[in-house]
Amino acid sequence: MEALLEATAQVLVKYDYKSTTTGRIAERAGVSIGSLYQYFPHRNALIAALVEQYSNSIVECVSSALDQASDLEIGLRNLVHAVLDTQRIDPSLHKVLMEQISNVDRLAEVMDTHRCLTAQIEAFLRQHSHRLAPNRSPALAALLVESALESAVHRAVLTDSRLLGDSRFGDELFDLLVGYVTGRSESLEAGK
Repeated sequence: MEALLEATAQVLVKYDYKSTTTGRIAERAGVSIGSLYQYFPHRNALIAALVEQYSNSIVECVSSALDQASDLEIGLRNLVHAVLDTQRIDPSLHKVLMEQISNVDRLAEVMDTHRCLTAQIEAFLRQHSHRLAPNRSPALAALLVESALESAVHRAVLTDSRLLGDSRFGDELFDLLVGYVTGRSESLEAGK
């Protein structure tokens, strides 16, 4: 089954959604079309499984990054690195998957991934609530942190994937998050 998902990813990137067929996927995986249909009834089932696998890897990576953090800044830095690392694996595939989510009827699963990531970030922020800006709600902060990261990283994937490997991009995202979460900015701290 892993070979079928890998083949699906390769075919999606090489061609596009419309030109990705179960025949091409089976050929790329080195299996018969009948074998493919034993596991997946159609192309969208393969793409849906790929979206699920991709989403699960992001959730696991973020969970691990936050679990390893001893303080707020380390956790936020780890979070930025985790999100960027997962996107750098295959930006071309990520772009195709983002564009095709609605075609494979997986929007609900993607929203579940966002909710899961937001819950992980909220739990982390609650552990460090004494460091948050006064009256900063960990729940609302988590929603905004997850949304800001998703938006910035997806924009990079769609418009200039080189940003994903640019340390300045990661540093700026970190500064954005720390400034918002704590109510201070690094530039203000440097001036004190």
